[in-house]
Amino acid sequence: MKPLRYVVPAVAIASLLSACGQTAAKSSSPAPINQPNHTAKATTTGIITSPPSRLDPLTGLKTTHHGPLVSLMIENSEYGRPQYGLSSADIVYEAYTEHFYYSRFMLLYWGHAPKQVGPVRSARPYFVSLVHEWPAAYAHAGASNPGYTSIAQDHIHNLDLDAGAYNLGYRVSFRPAPHNLFSNMASIMQSAQRIWGNPTVTGHWPFVTQVTSGTPRYQTITMEWNPINTIEQWRWDSAVNGWTRWVNDPKAGNGYVQVMGMNSGKPVVASNVVIQYTTENNMYDPAGTGWISVQTRGQGKALLFLGSRMYHATWKNNGSGTPTHFYLANGKEVAFDPGQTWIEIVPNGQSASNPFHLTLGQ
Repeated sequence: MKPLRYVVPAVAIASLLSACGQTAAKSSSPAPINQPNHTAKATTTGIITSPPSRLDPLTGLKTTHHGPLVSLMIENSEYGRPQYGLSSADIVYEAYTEHFYYSRFMLLYWGHAPKQVGPVRSARPYFVSLVHEWPAAYAHAGASNPGYTSIAQDHIHNLDLDAGAYNLGYRVSFRPAPHNLFSNMASIMQSAQRIWGNPTVTGHWPFVTQVTSGTPRYQTITMEWNPINTIEQWRWDSAVNGWTRWVNDPKAGNGYVQVMGMNSGKPVVASNVVIQYTTENNMYDPAGTGWISVQTRGQGKALLFLGSRMYHATWKNNGSGTPTHFYLANGKEVAFDPGQTWIEIVPNGQSASNPFHLTLGQ
């Protein structure tokens, strides 16, 4: 069977920018295509508190360690790879940072606290909007002007490693600046708890209580963020009953390289991969780095890969800090597999000038 290809027209990119922060003022549902045989285990590299075991609201896995919830911005240029902290995050969001150059990650930690996370990078307003959906403190290093505005307007619990939270970051010698800023998640969590306490966290989606065996209809999900240095792939791995992550930097010429947890030495494995289609537009940017706006409120289409189940779905968000939910065609909210979730926020094709491609293959 030939791969099913979702294509948005590509353009040649004459130059790539490493997206840096600005020096602005701070301030019971239809049967799915397939069912999974999925098991997941929690791993912990650090502890903030040790209450009785209960379900992590972000992963649906039992844990004795929780909170406070912290979000963290992580770089995804070729200069920032490999990243530290990806495998231990509960949820990872990925979206473009500037006008179709690099993507960037926002990680959420509630049950884990890895010793080293980074490279830490700057905030953007749509990432702030995603933070606003959760009772999370926001750790980052600087921001675009609209990013700082959004942090102030949404009253985000702000931990800016470039202003006011310098003690939470440190520079490493094995990377050039600005790709060398790292932190300790336990230190970030301790700082957040000291200032704001440990707010109650409610999960955004239900989790299945029992999963069944099966093989995915598609076993690879390929995302071309730009054709020069960022082509990413999710591959179904029956041995781990999950999606393993790979990255290809064509400029380096090394082909696909598996993404590993640099603290654990184990592969990054997602239980759920969500493709969330959104509208993206250019913004006025006096610095010329290519600010964009990304729709995080309202609704749109989505592809859900939940274990080995696949759904065509809809995402909805009512704004004002409310959670984003995912629904089937019959209006029922879909249940996720327990484990780590990655939410890939991608252009929906309304812009003719972006290079993003998504390909599903066997």
